[in-house]
Amino acid sequence: MNISMKSRYAVRALTELARREETEPGKPVRLGDIADSRDMPLQFLEQVFAALRRGGVVHSRRGAAGGYSLARPASEITVLEVVAALDGVPSPAECTQGLCERVDGCGASSVWIEAQQALEKVLGGTTIGDLLAREDALRGRAPMYQI
Repeated sequence: MNISMKSRYAVRALTELARREETEPGKPVRLGDIADSRDMPLQFLEQVFAALRRGGVVHSRRGAAGGYSLARPASEITVLEVVAALDGVPSPAECTQGLCERVDGCGASSVWIEAQQALEKVLGGTTIGDLLAREDALRGRAPMYQI
């Protein structure tokens, strides 16, 4: 089980989108700006964001002042939600999807099910906002608090 390149790009791009929304709230961001900033191919991002829009993760606005914005605050969008919108819920084995008839008599199925639960816990417990905070910490940026 691998997380697809689409999902990995989506997470990076959404983190950049969250960063830009933090500095310029309410202003849609052009995909070209995200692609340039994160060194990603624009055509690939267009496909990714179309799926994210259909999945309710982002909103789009057409026109000269158009672009993309997060559908909800970054602190409410989980990595699991992003991956699921693009690839479905990641799964280490068929038995975690209810596709195996031998689950009840298979000792290994419990390992795969535990792995599935651990993966969902990590990805479901990590938000785009968390990733933005991690990037800031890695870059030595202190979070800004306003009163």
